[in-house]
Amino acid sequence: MKKLVSTLLCLLLITGLLAGCGSSQGGAQPASQGSTQATQAPVKAIDLKMNVTTGEASVWMVGAKEFKRIIEEKTNGKYTVSIFPNEQLSGGDLQKGTEMLFTGITDLDMRSVINMTGFDPRLTVTSMPWLFTKGYDSVDEILFNGEGGKMLASMIEEKGVKVLGMGENGFRQLTNNVRPVHAPADLARMKVRTPPIAMYVELYKLFGADPTAMNFGEVFTSLQQGTIDGQENPYDTIRSAKIQEVQKYMTIWNYSYDPFMIMSSGKLWKSLSDEEKAIFEEAGKAAGAAQVKASRDKDAQIIEEFSKVMEINELTPEEIAAFQKAAAPVYEMYKDKIGVDVFAAFGYKF
Repeated sequence: MKKLVSTLLCLLLITGLLAGCGSSQGGAQPASQGSTQATQAPVKAIDLKMNVTTGEASVWMVGAKEFKRIIEEKTNGKYTVSIFPNEQLSGGDLQKGTEMLFTGITDLDMRSVINMTGFDPRLTVTSMPWLFTKGYDSVDEILFNGEGGKMLASMIEEKGVKVLGMGENGFRQLTNNVRPVHAPADLARMKVRTPPIAMYVELYKLFGADPTAMNFGEVFTSLQQGTIDGQENPYDTIRSAKIQEVQKYMTIWNYSYDPFMIMSSGKLWKSLSDEEKAIFEEAGKAAGAAQVKASRDKDAQIIEEFSKVMEINELTPEEIAAFQKAAAPVYEMYKDKIGVDVFAAFGYKF
């Protein structure tokens, strides 16, 4: 019995010595250290909220998704971009959405220039009737590659935001349920929805129509119920809202151009490092270019799609000239509001 106890004591002594040696050589980690390593959390990405006026089906989303991709890749996941279509962040209120960007509540925004004209009447210049006389050729020359685009960005940045890139809704076309439109007389007393922008209301009065300023979210139902006879918008906006389903006629006249801006709030822009600012500007330009290409590539496809459900007529140069003559007074109305210098940057001289 004494021999057995002695043997057990020896074994316990040897085991204790081996454990001590293992600890001194670093073979085992203290429990507290291992626990600390296991509970270390990864750095959380900074999520940026992007407000987009149009819906998920709009070609604007090509630009929004490209912007998101570049930001997340180039910043190695430091920033993520959450896209909110249909003006979700502002509850569908276009003016409120603009205010949210200008005050820094929203981080990023894709917004038509016309929806900012209430904050600066000079921005109305891009929407003036038949300002871009050679269509997209004039747009590219004056807006995307000329003085007009630089001045436009400068005027918007006076509101404390940073313009990162520019895309387009394209040229606005007319649809209605009354008759084909070939001359101003065809618009007489026609109830046409316009954006809640003073210039459009005044312009359609010059055409002899009965303009009704209305938020875009109400247009489909108003057309369906006959509250209004027609509306005007770019091809893709009409398509994405399915307006062609409740309209009989379309007039292609390229009368007013609708660009949109990809913007950062001033609050976000000031928080970025110089390296990050370069990435955001790169993303804005690339996103704008991708969206513009996708938009123009779709025009012919959309017209063909519309022709199956609507009667479409494209105005001749002579017919457009008659509308230009009727619209001429609106330039005098806005000469002082916009400014001769701004008009000159866009190639228009009084």
